[in-house]
Amino acid sequence: MSDQLGEILKNTLKAIESGKEEIFLIAETSRTETHRLVNELSQLKSDIEEIILQVDFQEKVERRMRQNLMEVNRAYQEHTQEEMMKTYAEAKDAQVKLQLLQQKEIQLRKRRDDLERSLTQMEVTIERAQNLMTQVSMAISLLQGGVVEALQTQSHEQRLEMGLRVIKAQEEERRRVAREIHDGPAQTLANIVLRLEIAEKLLELDTSRAKSELQDLKNLVRANLQDIRRIIFDLRPMALDDLGIVPAISKYLDNFQDNYRINCDLRIKGRERRLLPAMEVALFRLVQEGMTNVAKHAQTAKVEICLTYKDEWTIATIRDYGKGFEVNTAMNSPGEHFGLVGMRERVEMFSGYFSIQSTIGKGTTIELSIPSNQEGGTTT
Repeated sequence: MSDQLGEILKNTLKAIESGKEEIFLIAETSRTETHRLVNELSQLKSDIEEIILQVDFQEKVERRMRQNLMEVNRAYQEHTQEEMMKTYAEAKDAQVKLQLLQQKEIQLRKRRDDLERSLTQMEVTIERAQNLMTQVSMAISLLQGGVVEALQTQSHEQRLEMGLRVIKAQEEERRRVAREIHDGPAQTLANIVLRLEIAEKLLELDTSRAKSELQDLKNLVRANLQDIRRIIFDLRPMALDDLGIVPAISKYLDNFQDNYRINCDLRIKGRERRLLPAMEVALFRLVQEGMTNVAKHAQTAKVEICLTYKDEWTIATIRDYGKGFEVNTAMNSPGEHFGLVGMRERVEMFSGYFSIQSTIGKGTTIELSIPSNQEGGTTT
């Protein structure tokens, strides 16, 4: 039976590894297509601006021709038939040209809307591919790491619950690290590629060797960019064992304040103590996710973070003074507040409590409570 299971796991791993590569290729192809759409959309917007100017000019011409025609009709006795026919023809030509330009503007605007929808769909595809890549990577890690063997001693319900919790927690951590690196070095490398393309076009010394070297360098940067994206999906988050939760949050808030120019006030209530490693990791990541939402959506100049130690609970509170939002709408139809839903699910995974209070124009308060003495848990 164990040999059979081992063979099944081996074949499963091979299939998942193959699927992982296919998913990565889908993501890369989508990025390439996104880059093309962005360029086409930029050119199209320039064309629309130009056609709007042409339409405005032609509208003035058409109005002037219509005015001339009305004046000729009123004083028809003063004009020859040839002059009247010429004026009519000019007015008609101006009208036709205006209609053609207006139709072209409509077509360009429609094409722009189509491109924007395609671009949005491409971005969704990339995001889904990244999420799927992360989940696949974690599935491989779990299978290779012997979690299956450890779960065999438990009941079916326990195995299912533990497996889901481990996968969910690890998936959230890897997605966060992937987002940080993608928004940092990966974006920088992408910018280098674009600058090299511009430099190549503007290159004054038209020598084959210079172009060849530029092309090689561009290909090298692109290859490195792909390598970084591969690494993104396999990174592990930092450990809190040496720092503890309070120093780790304090250091994170210092960096957050420097990056976003948002004043962060950290307060500690109760007697500070070390928690179980799983609890510290969970609490730290929850604070990170809450602060990420503040940076993205709150539009605030100040954030207050309070960490409260009680006998059985550790409570983290994040309060901003930003624009606020409708809580029920956000939690039922997440949209841009998807991170808040993930926070709630993660807190509930640790049998904790999660609450949000928000007032439009006054700010938002997030409070999450984690059991301080819970055994086991998930380390990532």
